[in-house]
Amino acid sequence: MPLMFRLISYCMVGSAYLIFMSMYAPHGIDWFSWYFYRIFNLAEYLRLNGYLSSYGFSIWTTCQDCNLSGEPIYLSDNVIKFAPYILVNHLWGKESLQIYGPIINCFAILVSAISAAELIVKCVKNYSKIAFYFIGVAGFTLFLTAPWTYRMFLQPWAEVYFLMFTLLALLSFSSHHNRLACLLLFAAGLAQYQWAIAVAMFYALLTIVPYLTKDRIGSSDYIPPFGNERLGKFAIISSLLLPAVGNLVLRFILQQNFDVTSGSSLLTRVGISGNDIHNGGLLGALQFLGGNRITLCVQDYISGNTAFTLLKGISMYNCLLSITGMALLSILSIFGLCILLKKSPLSKWIILPLAYGFLIFITVLQQSSSVHLLGYSYVFSFLFAAGIASVVVFIAQFIRSSTLSIALAIPCLTGIIILSIRVSMLTEVVIGRT
Repeated sequence: MPLMFRLISYCMVGSAYLIFMSMYAPHGIDWFSWYFYRIFNLAEYLRLNGYLSSYGFSIWTTCQDCNLSGEPIYLSDNVIKFAPYILVNHLWGKESLQIYGPIINCFAILVSAISAAELIVKCVKNYSKIAFYFIGVAGFTLFLTAPWTYRMFLQPWAEVYFLMFTLLALLSFSSHHNRLACLLLFAAGLAQYQWAIAVAMFYALLTIVPYLTKDRIGSSDYIPPFGNERLGKFAIISSLLLPAVGNLVLRFILQQNFDVTSGSSLLTRVGISGNDIHNGGLLGALQFLGGNRITLCVQDYISGNTAFTLLKGISMYNCLLSITGMALLSILSIFGLCILLKKSPLSKWIILPLAYGFLIFITVLQQSSSVHLLGYSYVFSFLFAAGIASVVVFIAQFIRSSTLSIALAIPCLTGIIILSIRVSMLTEVVIGRT
């Protein structure tokens, strides 16, 4: 099927999902009200005080109609990261931001879903017996309906724009539009400097380690083809690191010139600051696999409401089953990624850099990953979709008929999508945490 036909199908499936969730999901698809005020306060502070008055950084509070001048400057959020929302607020004000802010965010997620689907098609193209149209629509739907994606509709993080720009960059590399790809990687670094550093570290290690071990076999397979050209690796790494370094320099200058700032230190994010009650270790960082916290199922008992009824018991039991089932599917998707990396040379430089960055967040920033369950893990939506699609293609290799393969895959994928939506609907409103 031609690309245009796939794009039309993506738009139809995406519209159907958004309409369904807006009607039936407990929280719909709009921003949480407290999150809107957090973005509005950030934008309004900069509008009133000047967009470079605090080196592009702003406040981070959920208060309504509060004294913005009394809030500390938050070190993790700057004018570039929230540029679309700041522009809307500057031009049209609060009411327009409330309407168009979620729409802009929704558009970025849809672009990411389309890019993810097309990258998955490219990865399996050389060995899949299943029609590319089916793989593309399946990958798009798996990404869009994933619980890690749904939370980004309600409370978007900078990962929304980082992932969009990165996936678009990978698509550009695959089409040999290398300059555009580097520009998109630069934009990704502006959106989220931590992810930019993690991915750049992967590329840097692939460049440096072979000279130390004198084993250069295969290392170039994990870098976009442009990286094998003269100065290609330097251009790719620089595109990611320059905005990240610029952000860190501005943070340092801000701390030297402002007495009141807020934000967690690196040791606190790692979970070894000495007072780390939220650090669940590696298991805590792996909570994202279930798509939501297990504690959602027993929150009545946590809050002290221990009165047991049959309906509460049924609700808790099925909630636990749903989240556990999602965790098992996540593990299956990781197995699928391993298959994909083995069978598809293209997937090595499309999948592995993001997977490596994600691994760094889980293993290093353990407390931060335990607290912010559905922020950093948004990138896993892409890995999940690619892994499940890989499993479907792998199983299809043992079935002679491609028609039968699709017929069998449809109910299985439908079950996964329904479970993803079910887990998404378990999401609760928790101010300041995901």
